[in-house]
Amino acid sequence: MNTDYSHDAVARLGYAVVENVLNADDVAKLIDSFDDAPAHNAVRRKSAIYGVRNLLEINVAVREIACDERIRNLVAPMLGAGAFATRAILFDKVPGANWSLGWHQDSVISVREPSDVAGFRAWSQKAGVWQVQPPAEVLGGMLTVRIHLDDCGESNGPLRVLPGSHRFGWLDDEIEDWKARVQQIVCTVSRGGVVLMNPILLHASSPAEYPAHRRVVHIEYACAELPGGLEWNQRVAPSND
Repeated sequence: MNTDYSHDAVARLGYAVVENVLNADDVAKLIDSFDDAPAHNAVRRKSAIYGVRNLLEINVAVREIACDERIRNLVAPMLGAGAFATRAILFDKVPGANWSLGWHQDSVISVREPSDVAGFRAWSQKAGVWQVQPPAEVLGGMLTVRIHLDDCGESNGPLRVLPGSHRFGWLDDEIEDWKARVQQIVCTVSRGGVVLMNPILLHASSPAEYPAHRRVVHIEYACAELPGGLEWNQRVAPSND
């Protein structure tokens, strides 16, 4: 596993694909762990479940993998040894929930309680957890680790990214320009592989052409404290467990 290459790629391009991070037993354990997810944490489309929120709170296997040395070895070169997981979500694509997302940047973090802090706006609650849009530099200083539990080829609704877009802050009014100027990259990944991504990289996902499971455990890592008394909703690291 070339962590130097991954670090360089995420810094320059905003993403890196790292294959063969987890083995078959690791993947099977994670898949089995989702069988009993609490209903109030499920994300549904037309009654079909396509995601589960708050995994760091409700899923021991996800907490363990967030602290696993193989994952930490990818995170630490970018965020430092003090990095911690702040949020984890399961995404899936199946025939009853074959969803898509247009070009966007991830724009919210999860915190314990709301507070009037300059630059933090658009407060909301999902599954009982407070979410807020922080200044771009907060999310831009984080790292998303997307762990693939199924093979994800070009026909299975893979992640698409616009390289380099993470270096320019919020791009709400410039997305069309980026789409026109920059060649998109399709991130195909094998089962057990990982995509590392800066959260404010422009990314999208199309519906799968042949819907089958495309399960991804999405874990967000941070390394800095929040201002104004705000606290991360979760901060999972090896020293915590």
